[in-house]
Amino acid sequence: MTHAHSRFLSLMVASVLLCAPAFVSAAEFRSGDQPSLSANEVLAEDLYIAGGNVTVAGQVNGDLITAGGNVIVRGSVSADVTGSGGTVMLLSDVGDDVRVGGGTVILQGAVGGDVLIAGGQLNLGGAGIAGDVVAGGGVIHLDAPVAGDVRIGGGQVVINAPIAGNVQVHADQLTLGSQADIQGTLNYTASQVVTMEEGAVVRGETHFEQGADVREAARSGLLAFFSLFLAAKFLMLLCGAFVIGLGFRGYAKKLVQAVVAQPLKELGRGALVALLAPLASIVLLCTVIGIPLGAISLFGFIALWITALLTAPVVLGSVLFRWMMKGKAYEVSWKTILLGSIVSFLVGLIPFVGWILPCAVMLITLGASFKIAWDTVKSWR
Repeated sequence: MTHAHSRFLSLMVASVLLCAPAFVSAAEFRSGDQPSLSANEVLAEDLYIAGGNVTVAGQVNGDLITAGGNVIVRGSVSADVTGSGGTVMLLSDVGDDVRVGGGTVILQGAVGGDVLIAGGQLNLGGAGIAGDVVAGGGVIHLDAPVAGDVRIGGGQVVINAPIAGNVQVHADQLTLGSQADIQGTLNYTASQVVTMEEGAVVRGETHFEQGADVREAARSGLLAFFSLFLAAKFLMLLCGAFVIGLGFRGYAKKLVQAVVAQPLKELGRGALVALLAPLASIVLLCTVIGIPLGAISLFGFIALWITALLTAPVVLGSVLFRWMMKGKAYEVSWKTILLGSIVSFLVGLIPFVGWILPCAVMLITLGASFKIAWDTVKSWR
């Protein structure tokens, strides 16, 4: 394993494990297609929110952990913000650190701590950043005053704000705007000398190295981006598992009992459902008479598959927790769900074979879910 890969794995393990203490205290979990925190809501605890389009307009007096296709945060956050999405917009003040990745990231609020940010296009503005800035991406605009140091790797980098500390840049092109005022040392590697607009100032020493190692800068940006992406993937899995496990605890316990009673049988049933249900739906959709039944069948299969995906960590965590604690009963709680989510996520990072255990657990869960649904339908007769 190379040193870079070792650091990457260590970062991901740390990112996952650092999430664990948050669950000791109270937290709010929200997920769905368009989950939100309305403007009139004030949360006194952490908020975990994930979905297609996420909107946080209320006040969060704790950490905000979010992931989605589009994420908009308009309400203030008193502690950290960790998130990822296609487009991420932080338009309000953040009391502590910001760790965000996305295709496009816009930061317009004041930040009380450090900023770790990665993506395709980054725009950092607002009242100012009280700590350090580490950024990686394609096009980066830094227009917010920074009280600490700045380290950037990217393609086109524009700095147009006062920087109290040192600045280190690896880029194809670096531009210092008219508002740039670097108090410390400027170290940069680029394909050409920095472009300094009228009014730009570097008060410390300037060190320039010709010929930017763009590949190294790109690797650094991609590493940061995928680290945040995987963290967001874990958070989405965790939020969904919490919704199913804690919101439908009775169903979750029944599912666990069905899985542990006949795991091999449920594995076979799940494999058959995964294979035959889509084929049957397609066949029905190809006939005029069978279109309604095909649509219902396909919708039902998708619903079962999503349920199996979200409940697999619930089942795995319950089984592992009982084995670790040497208990007699299978428990479904925040502890078991967190354990199952962490194990599923970490095992999935293992190359080539990492998909086997999560896939097997999901198929077993799919089989048990189908059995429960089928028994419920039969009871209606």
